[in-house]
Amino acid sequence: MVKFLSQHSRWIIAGFGFLVFGLTQTAWLTDEPYWHKAEGALIDRRYLLRGERLPDPDIQLVGLGASGFQLDALSTNEIAASPALQLMQQPWPWDRRVYAAVLEKLMSGGARVVVFDFVFASENEGDDVFANDLQKYQDRVVIGEAFSDEKGSDNKTKKLTAPNGRLLLPGTESIVGLVNQWTDSDEVIRSVKYRTSIEHESGLDALGYPENLTHITALAVKKYAEQDVAPTDDNLHFIDFQGPAGTYRPSPVEDLFVENLWRTNFNGGLVFSNKIVIVGPMAEIFHDDHVTPFGDTPGPEVQAQIMAALLHHSWLKGTSTLVNFALVLGLLWLGLEICLRINNALLKVALLAATAILFFVASQIAFTHFKLVLPMTQPLVCLIVPASFGIVFQFALEQFERMRTRSVLDRLVSENVAKLILDDQRDFEERKKGRKQAVTVLFSDIRGFTSMTESSDATKLVAQLNEYFLEMGGVIRQEGGTLSKYIGDAIMAVWGDTHSEGLAEDAKRAVSAALQMRAALVKLNEQWATQLDRKEYKTGIGVNHDIVTIGEMGHPKRTEFTVLGDGVNLASRLESATKQFHTDILVGETVEALTRGEFIYRNVGAIAFKGKTRPIEVFTLLSDRSQPAPAWLAKYHEAVKMYRGRQFAEAADRFETAAREIGVRDFLCEMYLERCGAYIRQPPPADWDGSDALTEK
Repeated sequence: MVKFLSQHSRWIIAGFGFLVFGLTQTAWLTDEPYWHKAEGALIDRRYLLRGERLPDPDIQLVGLGASGFQLDALSTNEIAASPALQLMQQPWPWDRRVYAAVLEKLMSGGARVVVFDFVFASENEGDDVFANDLQKYQDRVVIGEAFSDEKGSDNKTKKLTAPNGRLLLPGTESIVGLVNQWTDSDEVIRSVKYRTSIEHESGLDALGYPENLTHITALAVKKYAEQDVAPTDDNLHFIDFQGPAGTYRPSPVEDLFVENLWRTNFNGGLVFSNKIVIVGPMAEIFHDDHVTPFGDTPGPEVQAQIMAALLHHSWLKGTSTLVNFALVLGLLWLGLEICLRINNALLKVALLAATAILFFVASQIAFTHFKLVLPMTQPLVCLIVPASFGIVFQFALEQFERMRTRSVLDRLVSENVAKLILDDQRDFEERKKGRKQAVTVLFSDIRGFTSMTESSDATKLVAQLNEYFLEMGGVIRQEGGTLSKYIGDAIMAVWGDTHSEGLAEDAKRAVSAALQMRAALVKLNEQWATQLDRKEYKTGIGVNHDIVTIGEMGHPKRTEFTVLGDGVNLASRLESATKQFHTDILVGETVEALTRGEFIYRNVGAIAFKGKTRPIEVFTLLSDRSQPAPAWLAKYHEAVKMYRGRQFAEAADRFETAAREIGVRDFLCEMYLERCGAYIRQPPPADWDGSDALTEK
């Protein structure tokens, strides 16, 4: 299965990419709320990164409730001097004569167009007065009407709430515009319709009804510019917002009727001269706040920002379906190219991230400088999802392949060699050529195994030997050693050949492995004692540290990664010498020097091995430092020192004392006592250095 997936991985990744591409073109995915929310958030981010822009000086806001309805800041005389202020003290909704007074005041100041961001649907006192003023200034005033939902099972049918009939005198129909705002599925206003119809909003647009309703912003700008500048279609158009709430600061409506404020704050009305003035609700009690890309914004200010964009012909345009299709397909192709052509996984991720960032930057530049709103969710999904799938898929296949290769290599070579081959092939190639390196080598051999093979059943012999190798190999692996080879019943292990944790640590792990192998053999023999077809094993272990040659050696058709040199030979001879010294573990002097702080050793002696130019200090391993040194050990080492100092009689006395304290027959003490006796009878030559030649191989 893994092989099949590896062979067809490119087609699988490409197929998945085009599956994702196909899904991004379906309403099943793109109509989901989370999809719209993601796209909307990306658009909002572009507004914020673009930053705020200055308000249009030709648009002014007059707010109802901007400083409160109680008029606390005004004096009694100021209120008494203005009928409009007196009417404002009445409960809400106000007498319509207030709006008539506002209209007259603004027109007296030279306002070019006055927009009332209200729907005066119900009849109220003063409608006649206000209606006359609306008729008087019908070419320079706009009031609102609005859609609302008609009650019904589907709740899709719309009804139009218009100003009451008393306000719309004959010939004044052109003063009414829609005040509705269209929100996206996440309740954020990003677009506006300048033309629509009640049939269109009720979902009946396919029947060809005329778009006979104009948005209040388009109508106001048309009267201001004396020409229609808004798009004539019934589509939603992105709003080129200038900034957050407060971009257009409202003037309190009551200030219009305080004479000294009219003169100072409004310069006798010149502030409104030749301007579009929007009169609308600014207090929270009106619940006329809307969410825009810049945050919560009062309704009249949203209208102001739409009008400003219209006045400056500042259009934010979405891209066409064909451009969107090409953009999505292009980024899909780019993501697949990165995934399939780049070999390094980290480089793939870096290039993928860089491409996404560049697309973000390009989208922002298009938005800020070219007023173009590129879609981002679809292209980014098609860029990132297939490529990420491909990277993960390829990585998983690589890991499966590594596991498969590792399982094969583990049967052919040591686990450490397999790891080196798979993890650092360059280093392995260098090591194959041959190099000098300090390592610690362990040799282990089963005593009397040759005679066992002659008297044992072959099947049972192999089964027991495999049980032994399994246990001993596990100890070596646990201690981080390289199982270099099995030589019949012998084991050769190396620390520091494929990787090193430091000379002392390598030596410590090797000696620790020898100590654990000793304990493991005791447990195995206890288990085998209950099985008639199993024999007791005794082993010898030699551990040596030296500089050796590491490399790949052998016939071109059968090579092995191994170590060779005098240091390896000495480890083997130490293992063999365990028979002569009647012990199970012997270590060389370098190993003892590197690890004496971790283990307790007993000095065996200075041994002159055949072929060596100088004698080697050899030690047998007693235990690690978690156990106290035996009391007799100090006397024994004192005796060895006397022996080497030619104090043979005194040394013999110390060896006898040590032997008594040991309590059992001790070969080393007996060996030294025998040598002391021989040297007392016939002293060694003057050039004797305290060493003894190894008499057997």
